Amino acid sequence: MKLRRIEIENYRGFADPLEIEIEDFTAFIGQNDIGKSTILAALNLFLEGEGAKIDSGDGCKRGDSSQVRITCEFDQLPDTVVLDDQFETTLAAEQLLCSNGRLRITKIYDCTKANPKASVLLNAENHPVGGDGESLLTLTLTELKNLAKTHGIELEKGEATVKAKIRKALVERSNAFTLAKVHVPLGKNDSETLWKQLIKHLPMCALFISDRASSDQDSEAQTPMGLAVKTALSEVEEKLAELSAHIEKHVQDVATRTLAKLSEMNKDLASELSVRLKATPKWDGLFKYTLSSDEDIPMDKRGSGVRRLLLLNFFRAEADRRASDAGHRPVIYAIEEPETAQHPNHQKMLVRALIEIADKGGQVVITTHAPGLAGEVPVTGLRFIDKDENGRRTVRSSATEPAHQLFSDLGERLGMLPDNHIRVMVCVEGPGDVRFLKHVSHTLHQNDSSLPDLSCDPRFVMIPMKGGNLRDVVDLHLFRNFKKPEFHLYDRDEFGTYAEEVEKINARNDGSCATQTSKRYMESYIHSEALARATGVKIDIDDDRDFLPEIFQRLGGKGKVKWLLSEDVPQSMTVAEIDERDGSGEIRGWLASLAQMAGA
Repeated sequence: MKLRRIEIENYRGFADPLEIEIEDFTAFIGQNDIGKSTILAALNLFLEGEGAKIDSGDGCKRGDSSQVRITCEFDQLPDTVVLDDQFETTLAAEQLLCSNGRLRITKIYDCTKANPKASVLLNAENHPVGGDGESLLTLTLTELKNLAKTHGIELEKGEATVKAKIRKALVERSNAFTLAKVHVPLGKNDSETLWKQLIKHLPMCALFISDRASSDQDSEAQTPMGLAVKTALSEVEEKLAELSAHIEKHVQDVATRTLAKLSEMNKDLASELSVRLKATPKWDGLFKYTLSSDEDIPMDKRGSGVRRLLLLNFFRAEADRRASDAGHRPVIYAIEEPETAQHPNHQKMLVRALIEIADKGGQVVITTHAPGLAGEVPVTGLRFIDKDENGRRTVRSSATEPAHQLFSDLGERLGMLPDNHIRVMVCVEGPGDVRFLKHVSHTLHQNDSSLPDLSCDPRFVMIPMKGGNLRDVVDLHLFRNFKKPEFHLYDRDEFGTYAEEVEKINARNDGSCATQTSKRYMESYIHSEALARATGVKIDIDDDRDFLPEIFQRLGGKGKVKWLLSEDVPQSMTVAEIDERDGSGEIRGWLASLAQMAGA
């Protein structure tokens, strides 16, 4: 499952309901104490992540502390669930979904109590209920059979032993049930089976907070290394048993001789004594590791930024392990202020690594109040936490208001300034184009140093844009205040989609320029041999044919294939293969133009 929406009410500083749409990569940006960390804490609490807890102090003082609500909506739901013994059904068949096809679950906590416990409700919008307004899901097999008898429904062979089939018979063969919006209590009576099934598919939350210690002796750091120790010890269990037996025999020999001497002096005392093992050896407790540099400087003595960066990656490794142990449940990486103690270059590298996780099918949620870091985030994933004129917290995004207003207010509130190292802003359609251009420019740069290497040259910032956001950037000239020339590169496709935008940019007279690929799209510059090496699929690639559907069909999974075509394939292409596919030197021409715009 993937999280698509979270709603928070009466939790800490959020008295009024706050509704937030979640992308694969979502960044909450805003001023200090606006509530960014509270959102991550609420998510971790809902998903019962490590360290998640709630107490009476978490109820909002301006709201109803007895009704602390956290609601999450999910899509990419399991194909089937088992609600009865060995009988598979679907959430849709049980009519447990919202009208948008998502699964919606609410947890309610009464923070007027010393130890609040969660009440879990599944919020269905078109669910069959009886005259009492209750769902059939909470009824036992006996109760369902009695209800069928009451309504004169004769159960057919094979129905009487399966609750899902009885529920279906009641709804379809009786007029006593209507579809209504209902909150089905989970974890009680016979709905407990459903809740146990859902937990298997819910994402796990891995929360990394900003004010945690940053030592390689912290639990996240020691857990992966400790697991390595346990794995190594398990491989030599027989030898360890032999060692233990050897030690025990040696100790017994010494004890026997000692007691023999004691018996000469005090036979009664000697007869009372014997040797026994005080505690079973804990071999894994004998090994504590630290990470040191080549100069033998322990990690604990390194700078705070290096320690935190290391610990963050230990945290990621441990989150992956826990997800694997839990049956490969999906993971939501919730990271608070990843920029803390990091050099700007490390900030960008870290965010790009996290974006890569999202591109590969994971989910990442971060908080930040650093405008430079927010500039690395896909526009659609930005969530600006702000306050309205009445002081209520709101969530602003490019989906809720014109992009120019959002960017303008972000710049005004947070002081967003351009990076003075940047000379040219390179605008392309999507993240796949960014990856493709970085790889081919890196390869061509090694052959011709006059061409910039977009994978590491600080003079260029690459900005992926899609659809309406792209047109907003062009029509509203949103990057005007950066006072940097823009190079726009769009697919030609078969519809001339962005021809009008290209004309507008080339008419600016501010050093900016725009062009479209002569081939159908960026993937058309891939060499078929490189594709075969990276994927095992051999197909013909020409300038105009739409070959992507064929690759999707043969390899499966559009997201996975898109990643391969923009990452693995171009990375493996040689200079000769790039030039062979690009006989007119179009890619070299783009890079030469960029070098000229940057003043190279």
